[in-house]
Amino acid sequence: MQINAANQSVNTLASQDVARPKGPPPPPPQGGVPPGLETAVSALSDEEQSSVTDMLASLSKDQQSSLKTQLDGLRDGAESLSNEELGAAFKDILTSLSTNQPDSSSLNLVDTFA
Repeated sequence: MQINAANQSVNTLASQDVARPKGPPPPPPQGGVPPGLETAVSALSDEEQSSVTDMLASLSKDQQSSLKTQLDGLRDGAESLSNEELGAAFKDILTSLSTNQPDSSSLNLVDTFA
């Protein structure tokens, strides 16, 4: 039996990690849970998960930026929190951001008595 070595090929790309994009992960879609918090949010009840998704979808750009800042601040102590505690903290942050939405109709009012 003769083996022809010319017909055998080696896939050199198989050992390289070409499927992973470089840089930080993309932001979640509107209403999506930020990366790394999926398990914490899944620890919440179905009603709370639905509420979190609705609140995430209704955040403005400024509120999204504020959420990211607050989550970055929470990151340091997150290792000591359980998934339930982390999910509750995330929901509390979202609730505070959602309830502090300015009423856009009041932004256009002009004080004519000044």
